[in-house]
Amino acid sequence: MSTTTPTPAGTTPAPRAPGDGPPPPPVVVGADGSECGLRAVRWAAEDAARRGAPLRIVHATPHLGHRGVAGSPAAWLPRARGATAQAYTVAVHTAPSVPVSTEVVPGDPAAALLRAAEDAQLVVLGIATTGVADELVLASVAQRVAARSPRPVVVVPRSRPGGTGSRPDVAVLGLGEREDDEPVVAFAAEAALRTRTPLLVLHTRPDDGGAWAADSPQWDERWPDLRVTHAPVPSPTGGRVLAAACPTPLLVMTAGHGGLLHRPLDGLHRWLLRHCTSPMVFVPPVHRRSSTEPREEIIAVG
Repeated sequence: MSTTTPTPAGTTPAPRAPGDGPPPPPVVVGADGSECGLRAVRWAAEDAARRGAPLRIVHATPHLGHRGVAGSPAAWLPRARGATAQAYTVAVHTAPSVPVSTEVVPGDPAAALLRAAEDAQLVVLGIATTGVADELVLASVAQRVAARSPRPVVVVPRSRPGGTGSRPDVAVLGLGEREDDEPVVAFAAEAALRTRTPLLVLHTRPDDGGAWAADSPQWDERWPDLRVTHAPVPSPTGGRVLAAACPTPLLVMTAGHGGLLHRPLDGLHRWLLRHCTSPMVFVPPVHRRSSTEPREEIIAVG
């Protein structure tokens, strides 16, 4: 089942003129009715406004369509509609100029987000992890989406005290193959320019003198207005990456080897998901094609 809520009058941008081409792909956000989910909706709405993109809110539940006692309609559909209505309200109050649609679908939330990712430019979801028990939820949604999505995935953590002030966005290079650095750099640079934020590039390879080294001319050639600095993080561990990067408005890295030969996210990525208090972006590696290809389900916890 799918339901779509039109954007109220007065909240849409001016109509696109003929010849402007098709509208941009949407930013997709998962909404589950939790405070963490609403925090992700706020983040996604703000980002959609910066991108000039529509926002698509997706809520999925495996129980949708199940019947209640004596064949009466179960309460899942009203709850799902309530969750999307709340998310819709948050989105239009956060970014009134952004066209917003909502969708309620049956099935597994991770699978629903992966299907939605095929036609999106970005996928956003919230997460709240406090320990081992919450890791089960993390593995079932955030890990699977980040490891398989054909589009970048933003994981927004639960609200924490304190702010980022004038801290830069951070791009971490060297957590995958060398060819995976380019899409990480491109995403991070363009995101920093949209928010007028400096960019800090962390180099985790000891011999990182390649195309994106500190003295590479590509930085000025492609993004002449970008304020960028560089720092080495040798022998990277999760703790060292966090110490060098956080707090930050945005932490960008490759999804690593996730999805390759049925692999989940790498161990360092899973550790960062559990402990990072800043929004994280997992950029698909170049080997990844379509998330809908048949593959064995493997989830690693811890």
